[in-house]
Amino acid sequence: MAVYVAVLYLHSRISNVIERVDVLLPPPSLKILEFAEKELKSFRNFVERLDSKSRERMTASLLGIIDTIEAYVNEYGFMYLDMNIILEVERYEDLSRGIHSLVEQLKEVEKEYYTLQEDAQKEVVSSSSSLSSSRAVSKSKMVGLCDHRRLLKDALIFPRLTDNIFFSIFGMAGIGKTTLAREIFEDLDIIEWFECRVWVTAGRERTLEEITEDILAQVDPEAHKTLMGGSEEEKSEGLKESLKDKLFLIVLDDVWNQSVGAYLQSSFPNDQNGSQVVLTTRLKYVGLDVNWKGFIDMRLLDKEESWDLLRQKVFVGDSCPPHLEDPGKKIAEKCDGLPLTIVTIADLLTKVPQSLWIDVATKRKHKLFVDVYNQISQVLNPSYEILLDDLKNCFLYMGAFPLKYEIPQTRLINLWIAEEFVEIIHAKKTLEENAENWLRHLPSCSLIMVYQKSISSFLNSIIPHIKTCGLHSSWWHFCQTKARETNLFHVLDCYNENDIEEAIEGHTRLSIHNNVLFALKHVYNSIEEICASTARSLLCFGPYCQYMVPVCFGLKFLRRLDALNIRFYDFPLEVLKLVKLRYLALTCNGTLPPSISDLRKLQYLIVHPHLSIKSCGALFNLPMEIWDMKRLKHLQVRGYDLPNLGDTSLQELITLSDVTTRSCTILSRVSNLKKLGIKIELAPNATYPLCCFDHISHLTNLKSLRCVIVNPFFKLGVVSPVLSFPCFSFSLKKVSLSGMGYPWEEMSKIVSLPNLKVLKLRFNAFRGPEWEVEENGFPNLQALLVEDIDLVKLKWAHGSFNCLKVLRIKHCYKFEELHFGDLPKICEIEIVDCSPLTEWHVKNNALKYSYRVRLFVRSSWKL
Repeated sequence: MAVYVAVLYLHSRISNVIERVDVLLPPPSLKILEFAEKELKSFRNFVERLDSKSRERMTASLLGIIDTIEAYVNEYGFMYLDMNIILEVERYEDLSRGIHSLVEQLKEVEKEYYTLQEDAQKEVVSSSSSLSSSRAVSKSKMVGLCDHRRLLKDALIFPRLTDNIFFSIFGMAGIGKTTLAREIFEDLDIIEWFECRVWVTAGRERTLEEITEDILAQVDPEAHKTLMGGSEEEKSEGLKESLKDKLFLIVLDDVWNQSVGAYLQSSFPNDQNGSQVVLTTRLKYVGLDVNWKGFIDMRLLDKEESWDLLRQKVFVGDSCPPHLEDPGKKIAEKCDGLPLTIVTIADLLTKVPQSLWIDVATKRKHKLFVDVYNQISQVLNPSYEILLDDLKNCFLYMGAFPLKYEIPQTRLINLWIAEEFVEIIHAKKTLEENAENWLRHLPSCSLIMVYQKSISSFLNSIIPHIKTCGLHSSWWHFCQTKARETNLFHVLDCYNENDIEEAIEGHTRLSIHNNVLFALKHVYNSIEEICASTARSLLCFGPYCQYMVPVCFGLKFLRRLDALNIRFYDFPLEVLKLVKLRYLALTCNGTLPPSISDLRKLQYLIVHPHLSIKSCGALFNLPMEIWDMKRLKHLQVRGYDLPNLGDTSLQELITLSDVTTRSCTILSRVSNLKKLGIKIELAPNATYPLCCFDHISHLTNLKSLRCVIVNPFFKLGVVSPVLSFPCFSFSLKKVSLSGMGYPWEEMSKIVSLPNLKVLKLRFNAFRGPEWEVEENGFPNLQALLVEDIDLVKLKWAHGSFNCLKVLRIKHCYKFEELHFGDLPKICEIEIVDCSPLTEWHVKNNALKYSYRVRLFVRSSWKL
């Protein structure tokens, strides 16, 4: 066992003990373990700094460390995390003596190293200088991402002897996947640990057979020559035989073929000896057909790392002149953490006068950055080219939003469908479901950034459930360039009197990134005149404008108008002339006119108030004519309700959001609803109007229900409901409740829902100190969130939560105890800012399920 591996093993075991049972340990034992963890971490960093010659000179001392650690691990129960030994108070003296003895030995080894260095410098100054320089060059290959480097290195050499040998490094083009893999591949500890190392660049064009041949040629050149004319099966068997009994590391760089894992797995021996295969890829789903040991989702560089990389590439070891430091940091920040962008701009900066740095740093669209994005677009393009043609338009369309815009998933999907980008692929799925699947596919191809994930995302780490998303600046420029080439859309973000007519001519989609442009007569008239017969989409995505500006309502063929970011004092009657509209999103106060029904082709109607303040008891109904709009699919009208009108129905309506309880009494007329959002504002001294839920049980297609009482009133000490909790539709898959104030006994109506997968309970949705889940409750629930509730104890019986994967308890300041009866599946439990007693109870109860529970306890008051 290499010394780094031995130190890593003991350090990881001790860290694991501290993380899992720190609150259960006697204070003296915890203190000595924390001391050991700190010293082992320091020694591990020391070992990494050793060059090959130093390791050779200190072989005997390093082997002594290995022997000591192996004996120590067995004696004190760290081999199998034997808690009975670790927690014994009477073993403290032995534990303390053993740790101090080990640390003293580590210090002696470090002292020996520095003595040897001094002697070497005296004897051979030039040789020592050369070695130091070589080591420095090796370390300079990669800037930042030390967390990823450590994670990958430790994962590769930590001795878990399983048949899961594949490890993936995933991320967008230019983020540093190959650099990280190469850094690890050439690491001295990796070289020392693995008997056989192979590096293969896969790429898009190479076949699986060619990759196999390349590996074989490096492992066993003679066998490769012999099998040159052989079949695939013969080459596969030859590779397996050549690798047998070897501890190998194979790096497959730039992998695109989804089947590479399964194909190569049959060519590798199943020795379970710690051999590893590392893949770098832009595609998260590559190799899903094999068992993964783990993966690294590469992050972008932070501001400090970005500046370090830029400075290193521009000045190559020299210091940065003081007058360039501020503009240099701003330039690095504009690269948004992508190493490829930083390296490319650094190369260009070395070719221009330093006097231009301030312009590059401050100008929004400097020519130098335009050149950079044009260059790196060639590297990004393969990720775009693999998309289906329909999905290409969906992706490029995201460039119509402003740079760094956080796009809500619902808004994006609705626009995609309204733009007719989405087709029904699977007969059993709706357009909305297909669009959501397409959107979830994009981050797995390293094309978009996910800003906010749903709790459901933790059920599938490969394909996340997205709340909000956006584009990295490099992809944003790529999308805008491609959109111009294909006439997909045109963006107006500034005023240029000379070329606006030519710029907008012939475009069917206009995206306005500065809504004040409408107030400029020249711009307004140009759009109205030139685009009158061509414009089909007008997207006002600029910053929110609270002062009304004139919008071009004269575009008579307009089908999509998104003006949520522009305030109208009243509903603009001019919009009613746009009879071809399918999508309308506005911000205005006041009532909707009866003539809204003139928009008979409208499918999406979204109306937000400029201010949500209204007089007490004020009620706003949509006009009766809303029932004549038979094509409506999505209706989001904050503060409005559906009027009661005979037996008229809206059979196409599948989403109804932000209505009050009064709309619930007529839900039978929108029987095909799949998503319902209810927002309740209680008048003073009002009883809870939750009898409306009685109507929800009849919605047999309902999948998602969200109900929020925004201003609940709870009488102190009273937890009994005004009415008993209603029954819900058995079709529900997701329920989110807030402010109801029901006792936990009423939860029995939800516990038995057969299809429920996600349950979110916020702001005293239920009240009372103890929630005991009955036997066999929540048969299919996968994710549970409990937030801001006065719960003290949560307990569930055997047979409950059989499918639970994620449990989050957040900001429940009275919460102390969690008792779970059984966990048939691996479950992630996260406790955030609850009572200090919570950590002790949860960790104590989790010990017996150590192999099934991933436990995270976070407290903002802790250091």
